[in-house]
Amino acid sequence: MFSQIDSQIVRTWRQYSVEPKLAKLTGRVLRATGPRIAVAGNCQAFGIAYAMKLLDISATVDHFPLVARSRARFDLFVKTLDTYDYVFAHPFLDHFVPGGDSEELAKRLGAKVIPFPAITFAAFHPDFVFLLQDAKGHSALFGPVGPYHSALGLFAYRKGLTVEEANALFHGDVFEALGYYRLWNDALRELLAYTANFDLDISQDVLNWSRRGIFMYSNVHPRPFVLGDLARILFKRAGLKAAPVNMDDLFIHDLARGEIMPVYPEIAKKYGAVGGYTFKLVHHHLSKGVGDFLNLPQYLASCYKIYGGSRTDQLHNPRVESWLADTATSEMLVEMARENRKKGLMPVQ
Repeated sequence: MFSQIDSQIVRTWRQYSVEPKLAKLTGRVLRATGPRIAVAGNCQAFGIAYAMKLLDISATVDHFPLVARSRARFDLFVKTLDTYDYVFAHPFLDHFVPGGDSEELAKRLGAKVIPFPAITFAAFHPDFVFLLQDAKGHSALFGPVGPYHSALGLFAYRKGLTVEEANALFHGDVFEALGYYRLWNDALRELLAYTANFDLDISQDVLNWSRRGIFMYSNVHPRPFVLGDLARILFKRAGLKAAPVNMDDLFIHDLARGEIMPVYPEIAKKYGAVGGYTFKLVHHHLSKGVGDFLNLPQYLASCYKIYGGSRTDQLHNPRVESWLADTATSEMLVEMARENRKKGLMPVQ
């Protein structure tokens, strides 16, 4: 089965080799007369590519999603990207295109390749973690909301608490005890340090994003205006001229079709926003309905069912392991869960 990269490679050669010849024969005027731009990367790459098209509608902008293993070999991938004037690329491993990674791509194509970072920020969603399955090549164990899991929910399951007791862990006193309110500075330092590796200073941009409220759908999925600002920065770095377009009027919220993780009410309040416990499920085919959501008890019950059918080695996360290994922390959380349940402090949405 072809991956999205394979399909884009086919489209690229059609538009690069075939369409100009057809246009010459038919007299059709090609609209994309500007630079040829490729954007290769993870789930954030589409938003970057879309924003770049808005910045120069005369450009040919193509998106090469590095989210699944391609059938095409690396040599063909490099040859395809060499048809572009600019190649913006996330760092990637050879798992996605057999035969080479992002470092090899830069060696082959030289200055044409402009590396750029993915935006990650954990302060709004401090409870969410990934479960990586070592037996499956570090692929993520999927729960009811894709690869995202609640550290508190996982702890409760591993500790043998009931779903109701797990629900009672989602309260401000627990968040305070675990330091969930104090992650902003660490998350900011981590983001700025990572982007500095690409010679980017986005400190002012993060300030602007925070003024707009919650700027992440999850720890790894930014809202569109974040990717739009990053696209402008990358255009400037490449020496490309950007149109003064208001992207907010034209954005497609591509990542909103995927999972959206709630910002818990007490945490959202710290940032002057309104939170909740509504978990949005992935839904890419909008023509087939409006999608579905889970409240907190439904989410936890679904997690428990999935965990119950999983191997023990699939349910390991370093943070949760540290809580379980520390007697004081473990006993504190169990006591808080049971006390909050007795007091009726159990959010349902």
